[in-house]
Amino acid sequence: MSPSSSFLLATFMAAAAVLEGCSTTQPTNELGAEAVWAEAPFEVLSAEVQGDTLVTVVRYGGGCGEHRFELEAHGPLMKSLPPKQPLRWVHRSPGDPCRALISDTVRADLSPFRGTPHGTTVLQLEGHDGNLNYTYR
Repeated sequence: MSPSSSFLLATFMAAAAVLEGCSTTQPTNELGAEAVWAEAPFEVLSAEVQGDTLVTVVRYGGGCGEHRFELEAHGPLMKSLPPKQPLRWVHRSPGDPCRALISDTVRADLSPFRGTPHGTTVLQLEGHDGNLNYTYR
C-alpha cells in the first residue's frame, strides 16, 4: 500500500469513528438492541405551582446519560371539596453509569389535572411534603 493510500485509509477510518459517535439513534445495549428507558430513582427537593405549571426541583444520580421526567396521575381524582389529585413524576433513563449528584428543575403543564372547570384542585405530589393548591379560572 502506498503512503498516500495509507493516509487516506487512516483518515477515512478516523472520520467514520467520529461520525459513529455522533449518531442520533436511540441508545442501545450491549446486544445492539434499543435500550429500555427504565424508571430510575430520584428525590423531590421542592415543588410549587406557577400559574398552570408545576415547577419541581429534583435530584438524581448520573451525569453522562439521558434523563426524562414525565408528570402523571398517581390515582383517580378524589371527589372532595376542593377535589384532590395525586400526582407523581416518573424519571426514566436508559442507564447512566456516572455517579454525580444532579439537581435539575422540571416543569409540566397542570391543565389536564383540573378537577373542575374553574376553581382549585389540591395536588398531592408523591415525594413532596404537603399539598399544592392549583387555582385556575
